[in-house]
Amino acid sequence: MTHPKFVKVIKGKKTDKRDAKRIAELFKCDLVRSNFIPPADIRQLRDLCRYYAKLTYMNTSEKNRAQNCLTTSNFKLDDVFSDVFRKSATSVLDKLIEQGNSDFDVRPLFD
Repeated sequence: MTHPKFVKVIKGKKTDKRDAKRIAELFKCDLVRSNFIPPADIRQLRDLCRYYAKLTYMNTSEKNRAQNCLTTSNFKLDDVFSDVFRKSATSVLDKLIEQGNSDFDVRPLFD
């Protein structure tokens, strides 16, 4: 297996079967560099790191969506709290949810 960057300089179409055979012959003669394929444990570690990054991005995205939903509902908690998802802000959100869809009057959230 070789990187397309190294095959790009070879003349001809790279999708043609004849050219594929010719590239394979060049590879056998060490005229085209091969790719570095890391060991299995390194590949597995890379997969785990990519998955962790994906989960982190998804978590951040969902937090942003929730904060945007609160903002469009006229709950600007980000003006009051530095992080809307910490303990104190979460307790305020819990109280708001606890009150439900009842007529929301202006009274203290905490008794």
